[in-house]
Amino acid sequence: MTRGLRAWFLAIVLGAGGLILACESVSDVVFARPPFTPLQDQQGRLRVTFGAGADVVRGFMPDGRLLFRAFDLVPFGDGWILASVPPDGGQVREEAGVYRPAFLDQMGTLVSDGTRRVLALWKPPIPGVHGCPDSSLTTLGTPGPAPRPPSPIALAIYALPLRDGVPISSLVPRIVPIDVVTVEFADPLVLKRVRVTPVMRQVGRTATNAFGPVLLPGTDDMIYSDGARLWRASIVDTAVAPVLLGDGAFPVLSPDGRSLAYAVPLGLDSTEQTFTVPLGLATCVQTQVEITASSWEVQVRDVESWEVRALTDGMEAAFDDSRARLLVRGSAELRWFDLATLSSVAIPGTRGAFAPAISPDGSLLAFSLFSDSTNTDVYLLRIDQ
Repeated sequence: MTRGLRAWFLAIVLGAGGLILACESVSDVVFARPPFTPLQDQQGRLRVTFGAGADVVRGFMPDGRLLFRAFDLVPFGDGWILASVPPDGGQVREEAGVYRPAFLDQMGTLVSDGTRRVLALWKPPIPGVHGCPDSSLTTLGTPGPAPRPPSPIALAIYALPLRDGVPISSLVPRIVPIDVVTVEFADPLVLKRVRVTPVMRQVGRTATNAFGPVLLPGTDDMIYSDGARLWRASIVDTAVAPVLLGDGAFPVLSPDGRSLAYAVPLGLDSTEQTFTVPLGLATCVQTQVEITASSWEVQVRDVESWEVRALTDGMEAAFDDSRARLLVRGSAELRWFDLATLSSVAIPGTRGAFAPAISPDGSLLAFSLFSDSTNTDVYLLRIDQ
């Protein structure tokens, strides 16, 4: 199917069906491409995506399919792909477009444990609402045009029914505000205070999932981050107030559901700049507080007792449960962190990698990597037994 034909087909779907949900089955493919063989490079990496734009790993489904966000699916939007990834390095085939017609312009992720599914959509900021409007005009003495606030500014977490085809408009989401913007009005000024955290900086640069959620087995609960703090909340009952667990982002659960790993920024510092943008007879003043971190620390805790089991430098962890170790994104590359000996070893071929994930059978490591300054692609590495 050509790009023009795909665009025409999706336009018909969007116009006729509104918020249509695509199933996780071959019969409901909206965007299809011929099977292809990943390209293996000199470092032994298998390259899965080749198009322009940000292709960012979102994780593996329980059946072993790889879920990633692809930016260049159609000329006017982005979405998600579920792809079969054979461990032997054979052909990769897209099996389904996940909610693509409804959420072409949304960021987010889909989480599943085989019996439950949770959809988390990240709400992007609106220029002029969550910060001053874009403008090349500034008052003398200001640093320059007011920058856009970081994305996102809120999460909408949906508990999806197992039966596909239920309209998203009929589901009640749990709305998680991300406290980055406060607005005050003082005629003739519009004052906007924007807070940029280290997590927002990571999300804005890499489009990685710093928020979760992760599903707690044997319960109706999940754990998610609002970009600064961790919360435990009901998946199905949005009226039940969430419980604060502490500071943290990038939550990930061990396969047995007993341990939670998450990242905490350390060495925090901040700078403040004020931008002034003319708005006709009025003026928009944006005060932007930039919070930076000198390093990150991964903490591993027991889910029930909340006792610390291990600490290591880095962020974006993933459990390799069969080998009692943790995959961690370090400052330069990915590395293995042994949970018994607390020792670390770098993983060759992963310099600059981010958004790592391990397949359920422990045979494949997936991650994203900047191919150049404007393009990100998905890669695979076979994990040595």
